[in-house]
Amino acid sequence: MLTPCRSRVALPANIYQILTDYYNDAYELQFATIAEISASPKDTIVVPNMVNQFGRVRISAEIFGSVMAPRYLKNANVLAKFIQNNETIDLFPGQVQYYFEHIMRISGELKTHRLAFVKWYKPAQNQQTRFYTKIDDEKSSNIELWRNEFYDIGRDCIIPIHYIYSRFVSSEFVTGKKKLVTYNAVIPINRQFHL
Repeated sequence: MLTPCRSRVALPANIYQILTDYYNDAYELQFATIAEISASPKDTIVVPNMVNQFGRVRISAEIFGSVMAPRYLKNANVLAKFIQNNETIDLFPGQVQYYFEHIMRISGELKTHRLAFVKWYKPAQNQQTRFYTKIDDEKSSNIELWRNEFYDIGRDCIIPIHYIYSRFVSSEFVTGKKKLVTYNAVIPINRQFHL
């Protein structure tokens, strides 16, 4: 994790709840926010609301930026891997808002989690638009078109940094002749990381 750094930052209530949901999904234990603990079972683990935020992270020789570090904003565009319901792995483009370290006690042991808070781009309305630049088939298209808007903030916005696959270059792409529609062209940078 690299500077800029903000130590002991209290997360906003909605992000704090998403972080608690992340731990409930990641571990086979019960986690709760400070506000929920009084109504929770005795063995519930309280998720602390303090994190250390970072504007950049180094993975191997590559530096990934975030919105928190405006100088590195162009490096904030990432592709991350997700396993779908049908067990396939898909890449999704997003913009990292910040990276953070969260330390908590789990089963009597202090554990440090290195996570990223990411806003995800919405896909184009159909496959034909998404793979507009394809040559013969979808596998021959390395540029994808996504909408210039983000999904609402939800559970998938917090990911471990090892889910990050690569960066991408973002460019404006306009389609149509009479009715012009602007998309975000996602152009992957060919350096991938498998942690």
